[in-house]
Amino acid sequence: MDKPVLDYEPTMPNAIHRAADRFGDRDFIVMPDRRMTFAEAESASRRVAKEMLARGIGKGTRVGIQFSYSTDWVVAFFAATRIGAICLPMSSVYRPAELRKTVVHGDVDTLIVPRVLVGKEHLSYVAEAFSWLNDSGASPHWSPDAPFLRRIWVAGDPSDDLPVWAESIDLRADAVSDLADEVSDELLLAIEAQVTPSDRICIIHTSGTTGSPKGVIHTHGGFLRHSENLSKFHSLTEDFVQFSGLPWFWIGGLVLSIGQGLVRGFRLVCLEKFENGPALDLVIAEKPHQIGMWGQLGQRFRQYVDSTGRDVSMVPAFAPRPGGPVDPELMHNSLGQTESLGPHTAPGPEAGLLLDERHRGSFGLRVPHVEHRIVDPVTGDDIAPGEEGEVIVRGYSISDGLYKLERDEAFDDDGWLHTGDLGFFRDGYLFFNGRSTEMIKTLGSNVAPREVEVVLEEFDEVGLAIVIGLDDPDKGQIVAAALVPKPGTTFELDAVRAHAAKQLSSYKVPHHMIVVESDELPMLGSGKPDKLTLRRFLEETLKSAVSG
Repeated sequence: MDKPVLDYEPTMPNAIHRAADRFGDRDFIVMPDRRMTFAEAESASRRVAKEMLARGIGKGTRVGIQFSYSTDWVVAFFAATRIGAICLPMSSVYRPAELRKTVVHGDVDTLIVPRVLVGKEHLSYVAEAFSWLNDSGASPHWSPDAPFLRRIWVAGDPSDDLPVWAESIDLRADAVSDLADEVSDELLLAIEAQVTPSDRICIIHTSGTTGSPKGVIHTHGGFLRHSENLSKFHSLTEDFVQFSGLPWFWIGGLVLSIGQGLVRGFRLVCLEKFENGPALDLVIAEKPHQIGMWGQLGQRFRQYVDSTGRDVSMVPAFAPRPGGPVDPELMHNSLGQTESLGPHTAPGPEAGLLLDERHRGSFGLRVPHVEHRIVDPVTGDDIAPGEEGEVIVRGYSISDGLYKLERDEAFDDDGWLHTGDLGFFRDGYLFFNGRSTEMIKTLGSNVAPREVEVVLEEFDEVGLAIVIGLDDPDKGQIVAAALVPKPGTTFELDAVRAHAAKQLSSYKVPHHMIVVESDELPMLGSGKPDKLTLRRFLEETLKSAVSG
């Protein structure tokens, strides 16, 4: 297999030691109220790794972490992965039911959470996710409802009072731990030496097409090689500064921020909770070269910056282009997904290049060492150059598989990942034309229609829910739903929306819903709902609602 050659064995313990040695006192994480250097990240994660070992965590243990952007996230992730534990980053926008489902699907042994998450008290949320906790004693826990979950650790001051079911873990850079002293430096180094590039580093959960959680497995070697390869492809150095606004619990932020920052030694500037005003204050103070945010969110932030009239002339990310603003369609985008460890096409050396009209809408160049083919989505046969088909990829950065699924359920017999993305190459650039699957992509996040349909159909009066993605200029797509009432019943759409909001992350809750009586539901000859007709009906009613 063609893969990037590095000057060190790509494992997290090696990468963490290397970063501390090379970049030491340089800032790694910068927040409004704290800073953490590479040396401090190594020191704090070393102490926490020892404490994890002393508490029984080891190679292969599944450790869930649920934090927003923070130094705590970094320390917990580094500590777990440097001893070979498998980290499962949990979304900070999960509803309790989603956290429970992911912890159970991922066989999480230890869940690490903060007392407060994005400004909200978090322990009652955890207790809601695992209702049996309030009747449970101290860990280890033994519940059939989360059969592998043994302990819940809460980050913060060890002197704080905690529920009986929780334990304290101090992730602060300057903390001390008597328990960590039980594990010698010699033993920790010996354990780190047993971590290999082929070992699993993380399982990233994203929506699957069936609505069940999809756990995407990646290895130490894949993660670090791709972080190195992408950062070299874009010529990033230790002097680079990134405002990090891609969630670290999803693949984009994990690779493009944490991974690249670790291997290149550059600074990540972030807020635990994004707000325009504080974000702009931080941007002016730290002068990032890049605003790392999903397209439409980044565009909105730039519009806010313009509206304030504040001087951002010294911020490289806002440096004016000669000749004025450029149509973003005339600059390269990138394409990737969780299974490909993020981008498999990207701007690379042409980042910032103004394209000609022939290349409007380009999704970039092939990332080196990654193979691409364009195939017929039905037959799998190669398609003539320049013709649209399904984009399939293969290579060193592709997932090690999907958790709890056999390999043939993730890849074809030759190891190709079928992305479901439609596109073609022209002049070496990829052009993306949408997805062949029904997955909805809203604000950069995947939404499986069936997951939303199941929740909507839990509402007593809803007999059938059909969820469809509608194109949206700001979000890419929005979630929409057609609801069929049970015979002889009626319901209020606001009540259904409130029910969904309790069970689903906000981006999954339908933005637009309509009621369709059973005898008015358009059907195909196969007896299935006619989704194309329903899509048009949803689009028309949405336009009417907006104009009205």
